[in-house]
Formats: sequence, C-alpha cells, structure tokens
Amino acid sequence: MSDDKKLKRKIDKAKRRIGRFWSAFVILAAVAIICCLTWQSRLWNFQSIDEQLAAIEAARAIPDAENAAVYYTRFLTDPNNTSALDDLSSYTPSAYVEPWDSSEHPELAAKLKKNRAFIQTLLDISEMQEARFPIYPDPSYPSSSSFTMADVRKVTFILSWAAANDLAEGRIDAAYSKYRCQLKLAHHLEQQPAAYYRYVGIAIEAAASGNIRRAVMRDDITPEQLRSLETILEIPRNQDEKDAEIADRVDQLIEEKERSELSFAARLKQWLLGYTSQRQREQRQRLICLRLDATRRATPILIALRRHKEQIGAWPEMLEQIEPKLPEQMIIDPQNNGPFVYKRDGDDFVFYSKGPNNIDEGGSHSGTADDWPIWPLNLRITKQENANDK
Repeated sequence: MSDDKKLKRKIDKAKRRIGRFWSAFVILAAVAIICCLTWQSRLWNFQSIDEQLAAIEAARAIPDAENAAVYYTRFLTDPNNTSALDDLSSYTPSAYVEPWDSSEHPELAAKLKKNRAFIQTLLDISEMQEARFPIYPDPSYPSSSSFTMADVRKVTFILSWAAANDLAEGRIDAAYSKYRCQLKLAHHLEQQPAAYYRYVGIAIEAAASGNIRRAVMRDDITPEQLRSLETILEIPRNQDEKDAEIADRVDQLIEEKERSELSFAARLKQWLLGYTSQRQREQRQRLICLRLDATRRATPILIALRRHKEQIGAWPEMLEQIEPKLPEQMIIDPQNNGPFVYKRDGDDFVFYSKGPNNIDEGGSHSGTADDWPIWPLNLRITKQENANDK
C-alpha cells in the first residue's frame, strides 16, 4: 500500500473519531439541557414550591383585624362597591389630571358626591399600618373571592380625579387626604414580597407623587399646606433588608413554579431566550426603582424651592441656594450619584434628573434620552431645543 493511501486512511479514521466525538458531545449537551429544563419536576414537585410559599406567607401573617388586605378584599369584592367602581372608573380613565371645576365635568362631580361613602371607606382602610395579600396566584387573574390589580388602578384614578376636583374648589384638606390614601395604598402593595404587587404599588406612588408636585406648585399654597404635604411624604414604608431578601426568594419560587407548568417546548424556548430577556427585565425593573427613588428625593426639594419662593419672592437662581437647608443625601440623584439639574426659565424653572447615563439632555426622556422630569411633570424638550440651549 502506498504512503498516500496509508495517509488517506489515517485521515479518514481521524475524521470518523472526531465525528463520533462531536455526536457524543451534542447528545450529552442535549441531555444536559433536558435535565436543566426538567430538574424542577424531578427534584421539586408543585407541592414543595407551594409549601415554601405557604411557609413564607405563614411567617408573615398578622391578625385579620390588623390586616388592611383583608379589608381591601372585602371592599373591592362587595357587589355594591364593584358597581360604583365600574361606574366611576368609566369617567376617570387616567391617574393624571389637572385640577377641574364641577362645571367642567358635572356628571362626574355628581357621581363623586353620591359616592362619598365609597371614597371615605378607602381613606379609612388606607390608614391601617400593615397589609398581607396572598402571595400566589397572580392577582391579575380575577376570581369570585378576590379582585385584580386593574381594580386597584381604577381606585387610584378615581382618587386622583376626586382630589383634583377638591383642589380646584378649595377643599384642600380633602384633596390632601386622597393623596395620602394613594401613598398609603402604594406602600401597602410595596410591602408585598411578590413583584406583581410591588410594581403596581410603584405606579400608584408615582401617581401620588405627581399629584403632590402639582399641589406644591399652585400659586396660592400656604406654608401650612406645604407642611401638610411634607407630612404626607414622610409616611414610613415599613421595609427593611430582610423584606428585600424575602421578595427575592418569593420571586424565584414563583418563577420556578410558572416555568414548571410550561410544556417542554416552551421551557426549551424560554431557556434559549431566558438570559437576554431576564437581563432586560432586570434592567427595566432597576430603572423603574431608580426613577422612583429619584422622585422621592426630588419632591421635598421641590417643596424647599416653593418655600424659598414664598419667603424671598422669586425662585432661587441656583439649587445651591437651598441645599444647606436639605439633608445631604437628599440632593444626590440616585440614578447617577450626581446632582439634580435646576435651571431658571424666566419667572419659572425646570427641574430634572439626568438619568442613569448622567448626560444632561434638557429634561427629555423620549427616544434614547433618559432624563427624568420632576417639574414640569410633562417636560418634553427636543434634541434641537436642547442643542440650542447648549
């Protein structure tokens, strides 16, 4: 046999060995993927996850008489209240509304007056300190014994519209009581370890904060009213590091439970796309939390700006003029660990966060810009306007 034929046979043999190696590797990889996707059903059955969730719920339990969640549930599943909720929410499609006089929306004004007891009950429940909603299942899915997060959003919208009417017609204390109710409801939801409650709570707190900022910027606000708004903002949130750890564990368990209920094909797809989608979700959640934290710090600064205006007769030329009167941590923007942006604009001003990228984009958060407006609430500056400003 010639040397060329011997060499060819050796090469062919080596190719076959390499082929067998890669075939075995692919099979092993497939087996590993299958094991990863099915480990939960083999090692953790549904009951074990349910038991862990139940144990967390039991450890957090409080007496029904002290549990605001029990009263919210009773209230929002009462047929009379659900009827009123559906009726009022058809007139209040958003949580964001400017002060309005009864002559502008006479039908809604009449319905709000008729349903004062409905609103007062919500105000009373919100004054409770603790809430323990069921951890699972997701309240987005209705049942005869519960309510949905959509119902809670409707409550928020109704409170915003009612408060805006109170504010326009001089019922200042009544308006402030509804802002307080929104903030307390938000805190009740943010106390929960499951994410689907917490993020609705964040949305409600954002609405309450927007309402408070509108109230702060009214020309006829008094020093006593400013102090009342500060008091609302000082409501404790009753959260600590242990709560955050429990929330992380609950979110993990719920994710495992929901993944285990998927078909093999769906789990395979989720596994293949999981890292990217999970990373994007975590980044989005982190951005939402940072924006809320920035708003929490900036709203008292807005009150300090208003107080300066009432005392001096003009808005300060720069933020540094009021900073000595504020806690040092408050003036740091948590989105970028830098200063907030404050710019005088004639007899007014703009006030915003530069966002996570720490680039001053004129207060815009449209497109790729990530600035976060504090005041005006609807601040929108185009790239061209921002370029001209520079």
